[in-house]
Amino acid sequence: MNSYLLNRALGTVSPNAFHVAQTTRLVHNLEPAPGIRFSSRRAAPTEQNQVDATQLDQDDPTIAENVAAHKSGSPEITPVHTFNLDCTPYAHSFSSQPGSTLLVAVATSEQSVRLVDLRSGLATQGLPGHNGAVLSVAWAPHRPHLLASGSVDNRVIIFDVRRGGHNSAIATLDMDDPVGLVAPGSGSAPASFESRPAFSRHARAHNGPVTGVRWTSNGSHIVTTGQDSRIRVWDAATGANTLVHFGPRVRNSSTSHLAERAPLLIPKGIMGPGQETLLWANFNEQDDRGEIFMFELREGTFIKRLRVPGLIGGSQMARGRASALSAARINDLVWRGNGASGEGLELFSAHGDGTIRTWVSRDPDGGPDEEEEAELADRKRKREVLDDLYKGFVGPDAGLHT
Repeated sequence: MNSYLLNRALGTVSPNAFHVAQTTRLVHNLEPAPGIRFSSRRAAPTEQNQVDATQLDQDDPTIAENVAAHKSGSPEITPVHTFNLDCTPYAHSFSSQPGSTLLVAVATSEQSVRLVDLRSGLATQGLPGHNGAVLSVAWAPHRPHLLASGSVDNRVIIFDVRRGGHNSAIATLDMDDPVGLVAPGSGSAPASFESRPAFSRHARAHNGPVTGVRWTSNGSHIVTTGQDSRIRVWDAATGANTLVHFGPRVRNSSTSHLAERAPLLIPKGIMGPGQETLLWANFNEQDDRGEIFMFELREGTFIKRLRVPGLIGGSQMARGRASALSAARINDLVWRGNGASGEGLELFSAHGDGTIRTWVSRDPDGGPDEEEEAELADRKRKREVLDDLYKGFVGPDAGLHT
């Protein structure tokens, strides 16, 4: 980083390159911040306290002010619309397009994606195509009318919401297709090559239920996760499986509790070109360990592992409370720029014990952080207590004599 500062001062590095280098370093230096809490009250170990999902607006820096205003006695947040879908909602997605219609896509248990209109407060239409419950949905960031969904039928479907009924399903992803939809003789395929149809009821994206679907920030790729413990990266333009392998660390076991489990993608503007970063919270029904893995998106290269501090071992946890209600169960991840300091990044994780934990960027070149300082102070206090006890037993005049 010192070389970047020197080159920036000399004008040999552009402001954008310096910014990307700095933010990339901050992402790679994410560490737990147990000193940051969302509540001073201890949560009771009940099923109602489980946090399943979180969502933040990365462009809104006022979250701290909003929380502070609520705690100081302002009126509570009240719902504007209540939608009765007559089915179980598993996930929802807001369009990231500023000029898009105020439609929210909802993944439901009734084998279709439901669209609800925030202007009218009505559920406008359903998008059929799946043969099982839909667990994950995501709007395309570059096309306000495109929507991707993943289901327990092992399929990922791309919808065009401008169409109606079954015609809205326009494409599927096939894990056995590393070529995608290309024209014969286009240079990507030989003249005799016959491309598969864009939509096929037999195409499967995973060898298990699809629990997560996400687009990269520029819409160039789609990332999916399945209960086959695989993370797959797809070329959004052709639907080709890019065959990126993330190694044997990834866990996403089958469970009777249906829920969205999707990766968190750090966007292109934060990382360097072609160096988008993926964060994945491992899920194991019998042995959750509170692990978050960081990978490079394009190559699948392992970067680092984050662990929830203070967890007991897996065998001890099995004899205690259920894994689904433990701090080791990470249900969702969101991120935002560090609005408090104006520097670094903040990562928030939702846990089965009802807590939301914070992870912040630490400067490896700086001094000890708050956690280290608190630990050193605690050790000093305990040492002083032991010294006082020792002096009380042996007397003030005790000493060593030779």
